[in-house]
Amino acid sequence: MTDQWNTAYLAALADPAGTLEFVPQPRSFSAQTVRQAVRLRRGGSSVRLVLSNEYGIGPLVFDQVTVGDAALASHRPALCDGRPRWVIPPGASATSDPVALPVEAGDELLVSCFVAGGAEPAAFLHSAQRTGAVAAGDQTTARHLVDAEEFGSLYWITRVLTDGPVTGPVIVAFGDSITRGDVTTIDRDQRYPDHLQRRLAVAGIRDAAVLNAGIGANGLLRPGIGPSMTERFARDVLIVSEATHVVILAGSNDIASPDRPAAGEIVGGLTRLARRARERGILPVLGTIPPFGASIYPAFRTAGNEEVRRAVNLALTEQDGWAVVDFAAALAAPDNPTRLAPALDSGDGVHPSDVGTRAMADAFDLTIFADLEQSRVARARSG
Repeated sequence: MTDQWNTAYLAALADPAGTLEFVPQPRSFSAQTVRQAVRLRRGGSSVRLVLSNEYGIGPLVFDQVTVGDAALASHRPALCDGRPRWVIPPGASATSDPVALPVEAGDELLVSCFVAGGAEPAAFLHSAQRTGAVAAGDQTTARHLVDAEEFGSLYWITRVLTDGPVTGPVIVAFGDSITRGDVTTIDRDQRYPDHLQRRLAVAGIRDAAVLNAGIGANGLLRPGIGPSMTERFARDVLIVSEATHVVILAGSNDIASPDRPAAGEIVGGLTRLARRARERGILPVLGTIPPFGASIYPAFRTAGNEEVRRAVNLALTEQDGWAVVDFAAALAAPDNPTRLAPALDSGDGVHPSDVGTRAMADAFDLTIFADLEQSRVARARSG
Protein backbone atom coordinates (compact mmCIF):
# COMPACT_ATOMS: atom_id res chain seq x y z
CA MET A 1 0.00 0.00 0.00
CA THR A 2 1.32 3.41 -0.96
CA ASP A 3 2.44 6.03 1.55
CA GLN A 4 1.65 8.79 -0.94
CA TRP A 5 -1.90 10.11 -0.78
CA ASN A 6 -3.11 13.02 -2.90
CA THR A 7 -6.21 15.18 -2.72
CA ALA A 8 -9.06 14.10 -4.99
CA TYR A 9 -11.72 16.28 -3.33
CA LEU A 10 -11.56 19.30 -1.07
CA ALA A 11 -14.21 21.28 0.81
CA ALA A 12 -13.64 24.29 3.05
CA LEU A 13 -15.99 23.96 6.03
CA ALA A 14 -17.22 26.54 8.54
CA ASP A 15 -18.64 26.80 12.05
CA PRO A 16 -22.39 26.03 11.95
CA ALA A 17 -22.88 28.48 14.82
CA GLY A 18 -21.90 31.33 12.51
CA THR A 19 -24.48 30.55 9.85
CA LEU A 20 -26.38 33.64 8.70
CA GLU A 21 -30.17 33.60 8.76
CA PHE A 22 -30.63 33.95 4.99
CA VAL A 23 -28.71 30.77 4.03
CA PRO A 24 -29.62 27.09 4.61
CA GLN A 25 -29.44 26.27 8.29
CA PRO A 26 -27.45 23.41 9.86
CA ARG A 27 -29.16 20.46 11.49
CA SER A 28 -28.26 17.62 13.84
CA PHE A 29 -28.82 13.90 13.24
CA SER A 30 -29.84 10.95 15.43
CA ALA A 31 -30.45 7.26 14.60
CA GLN A 32 -30.08 8.17 10.94
CA THR A 33 -27.93 7.54 7.89
CA VAL A 34 -26.56 10.64 6.18
CA ARG A 35 -25.54 10.05 2.55
CA GLN A 36 -23.59 12.67 0.60
CA ALA A 37 -21.98 12.69 -2.84
CA VAL A 38 -18.71 14.37 -3.82
CA ARG A 39 -17.04 14.66 -7.24
CA LEU A 40 -13.49 13.32 -7.41
CA ARG A 41 -10.79 15.14 -9.38
CA ARG A 42 -8.27 12.29 -9.27
CA GLY A 43 -8.46 8.54 -9.69
CA GLY A 44 -6.68 5.69 -7.95
CA SER A 45 -7.03 2.14 -6.71
CA SER A 46 -7.84 3.15 -3.11
CA VAL A 47 -9.39 6.09 -1.28
CA ARG A 48 -9.18 7.60 2.18
CA LEU A 49 -11.89 9.78 3.69
CA VAL A 50 -11.24 12.78 5.97
CA LEU A 51 -14.08 13.82 8.30
CA SER A 52 -13.97 16.96 10.45
CA ASN A 53 -15.21 17.87 13.91
CA GLU A 54 -13.36 21.19 13.83
CA TYR A 55 -16.14 23.24 15.42
CA GLY A 56 -17.82 20.54 17.50
CA ILE A 57 -18.30 20.99 21.23
CA GLY A 58 -18.17 17.26 21.95
CA PRO A 59 -16.99 14.04 20.30
CA LEU A 60 -18.41 13.34 16.84
CA VAL A 61 -19.39 9.66 16.71
CA PHE A 62 -20.25 7.61 13.63
CA ASP A 63 -21.19 4.00 14.21
CA GLN A 64 -20.69 3.00 10.59
CA VAL A 65 -19.18 4.78 7.58
CA THR A 66 -19.13 3.51 4.00
CA VAL A 67 -17.85 4.85 0.71
CA GLY A 68 -19.07 3.74 -2.66
CA ASP A 69 -19.19 4.26 -6.39
CA ALA A 70 -22.31 6.26 -7.22
CA ALA A 71 -22.64 4.64 -10.64
CA LEU A 72 -22.53 1.09 -9.26
CA ALA A 73 -24.14 1.96 -5.91
CA SER A 74 -21.70 -0.37 -4.16
CA HIS A 75 -20.67 0.49 -0.62
CA ARG A 76 -17.53 -0.55 1.27
CA PRO A 77 -16.73 0.01 4.96
CA ALA A 78 -14.43 2.93 5.74
CA LEU A 79 -12.69 1.96 8.96
CA CYS A 80 -10.91 4.34 11.31
CA ASP A 81 -7.88 2.78 13.01
CA GLY A 82 -9.23 -0.64 12.10
CA ARG A 83 -12.66 -0.07 13.65
CA PRO A 84 -16.04 0.67 12.06
CA ARG A 85 -16.89 3.17 14.81
CA TRP A 86 -15.37 6.63 14.43
CA VAL A 87 -14.91 8.86 17.49
CA ILE A 88 -13.53 12.27 16.50
CA PRO A 89 -12.61 14.62 19.37
CA PRO A 90 -13.81 18.24 19.25
CA GLY A 91 -11.53 20.46 17.21
CA ALA A 92 -10.02 17.52 15.32
CA SER A 93 -10.42 15.57 12.11
CA ALA A 94 -9.95 11.87 11.38
CA THR A 95 -8.73 10.01 8.31
CA SER A 96 -10.01 6.59 7.36
CA ASP A 97 -7.85 3.59 6.72
CA PRO A 98 -7.32 2.96 2.99
CA VAL A 99 -10.39 1.54 1.25
CA ALA A 100 -9.70 -0.59 -1.83
CA LEU A 101 -12.05 1.10 -4.28
CA PRO A 102 -10.97 1.81 -7.85
CA VAL A 103 -12.06 5.30 -8.90
CA GLU A 104 -11.40 7.60 -11.81
CA ALA A 105 -11.22 11.38 -12.12
CA GLY A 106 -14.76 12.66 -12.53
CA ASP A 107 -16.38 9.83 -10.55
CA GLU A 108 -18.97 10.63 -7.92
CA LEU A 109 -18.17 9.10 -4.53
CA LEU A 110 -21.00 8.32 -2.12
CA VAL A 111 -20.22 8.76 1.57
CA SER A 112 -22.71 7.31 4.07
CA CYS A 113 -22.46 7.93 7.83
CA PHE A 114 -24.72 6.17 10.33
CA VAL A 115 -25.30 8.00 13.60
CA ALA A 116 -26.78 5.70 16.25
CA GLY A 117 -26.83 8.32 18.99
CA GLY A 118 -26.57 11.96 18.00
CA ALA A 119 -24.27 14.01 15.78
CA GLU A 120 -24.08 17.78 15.60
CA PRO A 121 -23.20 19.66 12.41
CA ALA A 122 -19.64 20.19 13.74
CA ALA A 123 -18.18 21.36 10.41
CA PHE A 124 -20.57 22.58 7.74
CA LEU A 125 -20.88 24.15 4.31
CA HIS A 126 -24.28 25.78 3.94
CA SER A 127 -24.48 25.64 0.14
CA ALA A 128 -22.80 22.60 -1.36
CA GLN A 129 -24.62 22.72 -4.74
CA ARG A 130 -25.03 18.99 -4.30
CA THR A 131 -28.05 17.10 -2.97
CA GLY A 132 -27.58 14.92 0.11
CA ALA A 133 -30.09 12.67 1.83
CA VAL A 134 -30.91 11.45 5.34
CA ALA A 135 -33.00 8.44 6.34
CA ALA A 136 -33.85 6.52 9.48
CA GLY A 137 -31.69 3.65 10.72
CA ASP A 138 -28.49 2.13 9.42
CA GLN A 139 -28.79 2.17 5.63
CA THR A 140 -25.09 2.67 4.92
CA THR A 141 -24.93 -0.35 2.59
CA ALA A 142 -28.33 0.13 0.97
CA ARG A 143 -28.37 0.80 -2.77
CA HIS A 144 -30.98 3.52 -2.24
CA LEU A 145 -32.06 5.12 1.02
CA VAL A 146 -35.65 4.32 1.99
CA ASP A 147 -37.96 7.21 2.90
CA ALA A 148 -35.11 9.71 2.57
CA GLU A 149 -35.27 13.45 3.09
CA GLU A 150 -33.05 15.60 0.88
CA PHE A 151 -30.86 18.56 1.85
CA GLY A 152 -28.43 20.85 0.03
CA SER A 153 -25.62 21.41 2.52
CA LEU A 154 -22.41 19.49 3.23
CA TYR A 155 -21.53 17.98 6.61
CA TRP A 156 -18.16 16.77 7.94
CA ILE A 157 -16.48 15.76 4.64
CA THR A 158 -13.43 17.95 4.16
CA ARG A 159 -11.15 15.85 1.92
CA VAL A 160 -10.97 12.63 -0.05
CA LEU A 161 -7.52 11.24 -0.80
CA THR A 162 -6.51 8.70 -3.42
CA ASP A 163 -3.31 6.84 -4.20
CA GLY A 164 -3.32 8.11 -7.78
CA PRO A 165 -0.12 9.93 -8.83
CA VAL A 166 0.07 13.66 -9.57
CA THR A 167 1.19 14.32 -13.13
CA GLY A 168 -0.67 17.54 -13.98
CA PRO A 169 -1.44 20.89 -12.36
CA VAL A 170 -3.26 20.90 -9.02
CA ILE A 171 -5.21 24.15 -8.74
CA VAL A 172 -6.91 25.30 -5.53
CA ALA A 173 -9.72 27.79 -6.21
CA PHE A 174 -9.82 29.89 -3.04
CA GLY A 175 -12.56 32.40 -2.36
CA ASP A 176 -16.08 33.20 -1.23
CA SER A 177 -19.52 32.32 -2.60
CA ILE A 178 -18.57 33.24 -6.17
CA THR A 179 -15.86 30.57 -6.08
CA ARG A 180 -18.05 28.15 -4.13
CA GLY A 181 -20.70 28.58 -6.83
CA ASP A 182 -23.68 29.59 -4.71
CA VAL A 183 -26.81 30.06 -6.86
CA THR A 184 -25.51 27.85 -9.70
CA THR A 185 -27.64 24.87 -10.67
CA ILE A 186 -27.54 22.16 -8.02
CA ASP A 187 -26.10 18.75 -9.01
CA ARG A 188 -24.93 20.03 -12.42
CA ASP A 189 -21.31 21.03 -11.62
CA GLN A 190 -21.73 24.59 -12.87
CA ARG A 191 -19.28 26.43 -10.59
CA TYR A 192 -16.36 28.21 -12.22
CA PRO A 193 -13.85 25.62 -10.92
CA ASP A 194 -16.00 22.92 -12.57
CA HIS A 195 -15.95 24.79 -15.88
CA LEU A 196 -12.20 25.35 -15.55
CA GLN A 197 -11.70 21.62 -14.95
CA ARG A 198 -13.52 20.83 -18.18
CA ARG A 199 -11.73 23.56 -20.13
CA LEU A 200 -8.31 22.27 -19.08
CA ALA A 201 -9.26 18.79 -20.27
CA VAL A 202 -10.46 20.06 -23.65
CA ALA A 203 -7.22 22.06 -24.00
CA GLY A 204 -5.19 18.89 -23.54
CA ILE A 205 -3.71 19.84 -20.16
CA ARG A 206 -3.74 16.30 -18.87
CA ASP A 207 -4.51 15.13 -15.35
CA ALA A 208 -5.36 18.61 -14.05
CA ALA A 209 -7.25 18.76 -10.74
CA VAL A 210 -9.23 21.88 -9.75
CA LEU A 211 -10.21 21.85 -6.06
CA ASN A 212 -12.90 24.19 -4.72
CA ALA A 213 -12.03 25.91 -1.41
CA GLY A 214 -14.77 28.53 -1.47
CA ILE A 215 -17.08 29.45 1.43
CA GLY A 216 -20.18 31.58 0.89
CA ALA A 217 -20.23 34.93 2.75
CA ASN A 218 -16.53 34.56 3.58
CA GLY A 219 -14.25 37.58 3.99
CA LEU A 220 -10.62 38.15 3.11
CA LEU A 221 -9.54 40.14 6.15
CA ARG A 222 -12.26 39.55 8.75
CA PRO A 223 -14.46 36.58 9.64
CA GLY A 224 -17.85 36.29 7.95
CA ILE A 225 -19.20 32.79 7.59
CA GLY A 226 -16.13 30.80 8.48
CA PRO A 227 -12.73 32.15 9.47
CA SER A 228 -11.29 34.86 7.24
CA MET A 229 -9.42 33.76 4.14
CA THR A 230 -6.24 35.10 5.72
CA GLU A 231 -6.81 32.81 8.71
CA ARG A 232 -7.87 29.70 6.81
CA PHE A 233 -5.27 29.86 4.03
CA ALA A 234 -3.04 27.28 5.70
CA ARG A 235 -5.96 24.94 6.45
CA ASP A 236 -7.51 25.02 2.99
CA VAL A 237 -4.63 25.75 0.60
CA LEU A 238 -1.25 25.02 2.11
CA ILE A 239 -2.51 21.68 3.44
CA VAL A 240 -2.64 20.48 -0.18
CA SER A 241 1.03 19.58 -0.40
CA GLU A 242 0.79 18.71 -4.08
CA ALA A 243 -0.84 22.04 -5.08
CA THR A 244 0.87 23.81 -7.97
CA HIS A 245 -1.40 26.87 -8.25
CA VAL A 246 -3.92 28.81 -6.18
CA VAL A 247 -6.52 31.19 -7.64
CA ILE A 248 -7.40 33.84 -5.06
CA LEU A 249 -10.68 35.69 -5.55
CA ALA A 250 -11.67 37.82 -2.58
CA GLY A 251 -12.82 41.24 -1.44
CA SER A 252 -16.52 41.48 -2.32
CA ASN A 253 -17.75 40.70 1.19
CA ASP A 254 -15.09 42.90 2.79
CA ILE A 255 -16.27 45.85 0.69
CA ALA A 256 -19.89 45.17 1.64
CA SER A 257 -19.13 44.92 5.37
CA PRO A 258 -20.07 47.71 7.82
CA ASP A 259 -16.38 48.36 8.58
CA ARG A 260 -15.31 48.46 4.95
CA PRO A 261 -11.50 48.34 4.57
CA ALA A 262 -9.65 50.69 2.26
CA ALA A 263 -8.63 49.45 -1.17
CA GLY A 264 -5.01 49.32 -0.06
CA GLU A 265 -5.87 46.99 2.81
CA ILE A 266 -7.60 44.56 0.46
CA VAL A 267 -4.76 44.66 -2.05
CA GLY A 268 -2.31 44.14 0.81
CA GLY A 269 -4.26 41.13 2.06
CA LEU A 270 -4.34 39.57 -1.40
CA THR A 271 -0.64 40.07 -2.04
CA ARG A 272 0.27 38.66 1.38
CA LEU A 273 -1.59 35.48 0.50
CA ALA A 274 0.19 35.42 -2.84
CA ARG A 275 3.55 35.65 -1.08
CA ARG A 276 2.64 32.86 1.35
CA ALA A 277 1.74 30.67 -1.59
CA ARG A 278 4.96 31.48 -3.44
CA GLU A 279 7.00 30.68 -0.34
CA ARG A 280 5.51 27.17 -0.43
CA GLY A 281 6.18 26.71 -4.12
CA ILE A 282 2.56 27.36 -5.17
CA LEU A 283 2.05 29.80 -8.05
CA PRO A 284 -0.64 32.37 -7.14
CA VAL A 285 -3.20 33.78 -9.57
CA LEU A 286 -5.14 36.83 -8.35
CA GLY A 287 -8.70 37.46 -9.52
CA THR A 288 -10.27 40.89 -9.96
CA ILE A 289 -13.50 41.52 -8.02
CA PRO A 290 -16.63 41.08 -10.17
CA PRO A 291 -19.21 43.89 -10.46
CA PHE A 292 -21.98 44.09 -7.87
CA GLY A 293 -23.62 47.44 -8.65
CA ALA A 294 -27.00 45.85 -9.41
CA SER A 295 -27.04 43.80 -6.22
CA ILE A 296 -30.38 43.11 -4.56
CA TYR A 297 -28.48 43.28 -1.24
CA PRO A 298 -28.23 46.91 -0.02
CA ALA A 299 -24.85 46.35 1.67
CA PHE A 300 -23.17 46.05 -1.74
CA ARG A 301 -24.71 49.33 -2.95
CA THR A 302 -23.37 51.49 -0.12
CA ALA A 303 -21.87 54.76 -1.31
CA GLY A 304 -18.15 54.42 -1.95
CA ASN A 305 -18.15 50.65 -2.48
CA GLU A 306 -17.75 50.84 -6.24
CA GLU A 307 -14.78 53.17 -5.89
CA VAL A 308 -13.04 50.68 -3.59
CA ARG A 309 -13.76 47.77 -5.93
CA ARG A 310 -12.44 49.71 -8.91
CA ALA A 311 -9.30 50.78 -7.04
CA VAL A 312 -8.54 47.20 -5.99
CA ASN A 313 -8.99 45.92 -9.53
CA LEU A 314 -6.84 48.70 -11.00
CA ALA A 315 -4.05 47.87 -8.56
CA LEU A 316 -4.23 44.19 -9.46
CA THR A 317 -4.24 44.67 -13.21
CA GLU A 318 -1.45 47.28 -13.20
CA GLN A 319 1.02 45.25 -11.12
CA ASP A 320 3.27 42.69 -12.78
CA GLY A 321 4.42 40.63 -9.80
CA TRP A 322 1.56 38.13 -9.92
CA ALA A 323 -0.56 36.50 -12.59
CA VAL A 324 -4.06 37.98 -12.80
CA VAL A 325 -7.35 36.73 -14.24
CA ASP A 326 -9.74 39.60 -14.96
CA PHE A 327 -13.06 38.21 -13.77
CA ALA A 328 -14.49 41.73 -13.56
CA ALA A 329 -13.97 42.37 -17.27
CA ALA A 330 -15.30 38.94 -18.20
CA LEU A 331 -18.56 39.47 -16.29
CA ALA A 332 -19.27 43.19 -16.69
CA ALA A 333 -22.13 44.59 -18.73
CA PRO A 334 -20.66 46.24 -21.86
CA ASP A 335 -22.60 49.45 -21.28
CA ASN A 336 -22.13 49.59 -17.48
CA PRO A 337 -19.00 47.98 -15.95
CA THR A 338 -20.40 48.44 -12.43
CA ARG A 339 -22.98 45.69 -13.12
CA LEU A 340 -22.94 42.07 -14.17
CA ALA A 341 -23.99 41.53 -17.78
CA PRO A 342 -27.67 40.48 -17.68
CA ALA A 343 -26.99 37.19 -19.49
CA LEU A 344 -24.29 36.32 -16.92
CA ASP A 345 -26.26 37.36 -13.79
CA SER A 346 -27.99 34.73 -11.63
CA GLY A 347 -30.58 37.37 -10.78
CA ASP A 348 -29.22 38.81 -7.55
CA GLY A 349 -26.65 41.16 -9.10
CA VAL A 350 -23.72 39.54 -7.27
CA HIS A 351 -23.48 35.88 -8.18
CA PRO A 352 -22.86 34.79 -11.76
CA SER A 353 -25.28 32.40 -13.43
CA ASP A 354 -24.19 29.08 -14.92
CA VAL A 355 -23.30 30.99 -18.09
CA GLY A 356 -21.45 33.57 -16.02
CA THR A 357 -19.33 31.01 -14.22
CA ARG A 358 -18.38 29.53 -17.59
CA ALA A 359 -17.32 33.03 -18.68
CA MET A 360 -15.11 33.18 -15.58
CA ALA A 361 -13.39 29.92 -16.57
CA ASP A 362 -12.98 31.20 -20.13
CA ALA A 363 -11.17 34.30 -18.79
CA PHE A 364 -8.10 32.29 -17.76
CA ASP A 365 -4.94 32.30 -19.83
CA LEU A 366 -4.32 28.55 -19.75
CA THR A 367 -0.61 28.94 -20.35
CA ILE A 368 -0.47 29.72 -16.62
CA PHE A 369 -1.22 26.05 -16.00
CA ALA A 370 0.23 24.39 -19.09
CA ASP A 371 3.90 24.65 -18.09
CA LEU A 372 4.58 23.17 -14.68
CA GLU A 373 8.31 23.86 -14.80
CA GLN A 374 7.94 27.26 -13.15
CA SER A 375 5.98 25.68 -10.33
CA ARG A 376 8.59 22.96 -9.88
CA VAL A 377 11.34 25.57 -9.65
CA ALA A 378 9.35 27.57 -7.09
CA ARG A 379 8.66 24.43 -5.07
CA ALA A 380 12.34 23.47 -5.09
CA ARG A 381 13.30 26.95 -3.88
CA SER A 382 10.74 26.75 -1.07
CA GLY A 383 12.65 23.76 0.20
